[in-house]
Amino acid sequence: MTRSGKTVLLKFMALFTVMAMVLAACGGDDTSDTTAAAGGDGGDGGDGTEETVDLLIWSSRDYYRPPDLWQGFMDDNPNINVTVQVESNDDILQQLQRMQDAGQRMPDVIQDDTFLIEAYQNAGLLIDHTALKDRWESEDPDAYNEILPIAWDENRFPADNPTGIYGVSLTANFDVIYYNIPVCEEAGVDCAGISTLEGFLDAMRQVKASGSEAIPLTVQALPGTGITLLKTFFSAAGAPFDGAVPDLQSEGGLYTLQWFLDASNEGLLPPEAISWGEDQARGAFAGQRAAFILDGFTVAGEFNEIEGFGLGEGWGIVPSPTRGDGNQISNARTWAVTTGAEERGVEWEAFLAVAHVGTVDQLVDAAAGGSVPMRNSVALEDPRLDDIWPFFDANLRSAYSGSDSVPSGLNGGDVELVLEQLFGEIVVGTDKTAQELADEYQPQLDDL
Repeated sequence: MTRSGKTVLLKFMALFTVMAMVLAACGGDDTSDTTAAAGGDGGDGGDGTEETVDLLIWSSRDYYRPPDLWQGFMDDNPNINVTVQVESNDDILQQLQRMQDAGQRMPDVIQDDTFLIEAYQNAGLLIDHTALKDRWESEDPDAYNEILPIAWDENRFPADNPTGIYGVSLTANFDVIYYNIPVCEEAGVDCAGISTLEGFLDAMRQVKASGSEAIPLTVQALPGTGITLLKTFFSAAGAPFDGAVPDLQSEGGLYTLQWFLDASNEGLLPPEAISWGEDQARGAFAGQRAAFILDGFTVAGEFNEIEGFGLGEGWGIVPSPTRGDGNQISNARTWAVTTGAEERGVEWEAFLAVAHVGTVDQLVDAAAGGSVPMRNSVALEDPRLDDIWPFFDANLRSAYSGSDSVPSGLNGGDVELVLEQLFGEIVVGTDKTAQELADEYQPQLDDL
């Protein structure tokens, strides 16, 4: 090569190097999976600007996401980008376990049933949120103090020494009693005044004695469809639980078994419900063929859409009745920061995204979109709820605010199978006493 040729080549290489440096400085790759300061403590890229943080969030249902899809959060935090995916196959736990084993990037935030959070914690998929909770309380005490204590307390693990907090449950569904107003009026029953389990049983008896053709209490007893009714009543009667296992031998346990035995023996439960799932049980009430149903709060919207069977004329609603020290229970969903976020140093940004879900406007707007009641004291008193949920009166709000967590444990699925068998035996009819049923089924539960 001639000298002049070498000179041209060297100049070209120098120009190429300069162009590459300029492109890099201008942000040819302007995103980063980490912040300069671990945990997002306001670090920057060395030139006074914050580096971009990309958060991946998995929600279990679309209606549990904040209605603005974190746009307001991103507007307030321009260095944070949020991507949200709805994983509605109820297998988020299994997916994260596979991703962890494969060394793949996990989502930074997940949302799932609260009763599954212990399994996440046992698998090492979630970080302890205690430090994040304390920092939030210090930096934004007003927002922090709006969150009901149960939102943190029911996410404390491990069960034998609950010192860590592995998420925050910002919303929860809970069971209520729906009653058919015309049936109650014809039977002379003050259904709106039902507050105790004994009073509820007496109301069902009055409906039966009135000669009404309505089923006093519609239930589902088809194996594999869940046993919400029985668990709710065990809690309402004050039966203690060991994780997900109720103490059938306790006073509250025996009372609950006798309650359902009386209801079955007196013809207050439909024996054909042994083949009924959720749709059949609800259909009996929605079709005005039943006086009562215990069901989730969210079903009220569906009942209210039935022509000629609206709130205040066709049906009413009261909290689930209790006895003694018993209480209502609520079934929550938890938002939690994963160990993946911690590994990337973005756990604080991820937690702030969770906190955005729990703000008043997002929770109230979500309610309008079909979500469930919130674990936020200010949002629970928001006047907009009067239009969204006209049935959510002071009595119902008080019961919800004071509700306990659904008894849960890692063996919850197996426990349900045993309780389904027990409930099915009661529904179809049995000569066994409450004590005999407890003696038969308690050992099966204790072995799980």
